[in-house]
Amino acid sequence: MSAHKRHVILGIMMVGTGAACISQSMMISALPAIMGEFSVDATLGQLLTTAYIFTLGLFSAVSAFLINRVNAKTLFFAAIGIFIAGCAAALVAPSYGLLLAARLFQSGGAGILLPLVQVVALSVYPKTEYGKAMGIVGIIIGFAPAIGPSIAGFFIDAWGWRSVFVVLGVVALVPALIAVPLLPRDIVPKARHREKFDPLSVVQYVAGLVCCLVAVTMMEASGFSLTALGVLAVGAAVLVVFVRRQLRSDDPMLKLSCFKSRVFAVSTMLVLVGHIAFMTGSVMVPLFVQDIQMDSATVSGLTILPGAVLLGFLNPVTGRYLDKHGPKPLVMVGGTVLVAGTLAFAVLDAETPEWVVTLLYGVRTVGVACLMMPLTAYGCAALPADDLAQGNAIITSFRQIFGSLACSAFIAVMSANSLNELGVDAHGFGVSFIAMTAVIGAGCIAGLLLLPRRGKAEKG
Repeated sequence: MSAHKRHVILGIMMVGTGAACISQSMMISALPAIMGEFSVDATLGQLLTTAYIFTLGLFSAVSAFLINRVNAKTLFFAAIGIFIAGCAAALVAPSYGLLLAARLFQSGGAGILLPLVQVVALSVYPKTEYGKAMGIVGIIIGFAPAIGPSIAGFFIDAWGWRSVFVVLGVVALVPALIAVPLLPRDIVPKARHREKFDPLSVVQYVAGLVCCLVAVTMMEASGFSLTALGVLAVGAAVLVVFVRRQLRSDDPMLKLSCFKSRVFAVSTMLVLVGHIAFMTGSVMVPLFVQDIQMDSATVSGLTILPGAVLLGFLNPVTGRYLDKHGPKPLVMVGGTVLVAGTLAFAVLDAETPEWVVTLLYGVRTVGVACLMMPLTAYGCAALPADDLAQGNAIITSFRQIFGSLACSAFIAVMSANSLNELGVDAHGFGVSFIAMTAVIGAGCIAGLLLLPRRGKAEKG
């Protein structure tokens, strides 16, 4: 495939997928207005973001089956159509429940688009340029959610929170119309073995993870109760049954045997560390600016905008560095910067200047850029070509679900340690970021110790 054709295909799909990525975080700036209009608390309001991301992860899990069964062009249009329909439903939603349902419908399209664009990138680039390919895709996967609050803050302050869905719908519709004559049908080579759909696996995966989300949401709302822990235990037990079924099945929904590759397993863990850091930062920092420093939605969006721009710039750079030098230098730099930047957030208070918050957010962005997309490319490069769709489905699904659960968990830690009834203050925020520092540090140290030397990794 010529370089020009490759860029056209990837460019069209990235713009369409960008709307789905932006949608992950645009509700963050709208939360105060939505909570006031529908008279819901912060826990229910936050579900508009965390449940969207969580459901996106669930749909991503079945993307490998769809990508191997349906041609990429048809799948792209179907996913865009679902997303636009969800935007239209959210635009006119008369109640909180219907708004949440519309958001979950939106996430169905997004859950197909995100892994699809990654598989397309890896299919049109040679394996020696996987870092470059994922770095290019990382421009939207990392950059778009980060600028979501900034864009949303402007539109919300000017025209109200419903205007956000008009913007999302238009951004998704335009590239879809352009793609009709330009996008070829057979972009992704079909796998030699075509999986069968396993509805029982889907039920187990959804049931187990929904139990986990419900448990974490209960903890976020009312603390670590026995009921919440019981629901969490039920979810964990169902997921154990799911894992056993996947490992024994000839046609698994998620090919968890990919984790037999040490490179893929360790890379996936480091991707999760990077995404958890990214997701929790992009949700909690705007909350800090609005609810602790008492600034507007526009200010909270502008505070994290430079970091978003930096992430979009760095993703292709770190991708190319991976192709030339391997992952260990990136993990060392990324882990060190993330730990330092996250720990620094623990000492901020209501009087901290906005430029300090912006600077620290940008520091953490450097760490995320070193981990998230480069390690996705590195892990997928260790898999056979037939398993690319499965590897991307696993990483995308796990990344979104663990990011959503971790975000809710750290908000629960913040609420439990806050000194006011609202559950949001500088003390609780600081304790939450200390806990986050421990998780990030442990994950990066384990990754450095477990990653094989480059020569061994390439042989594997």
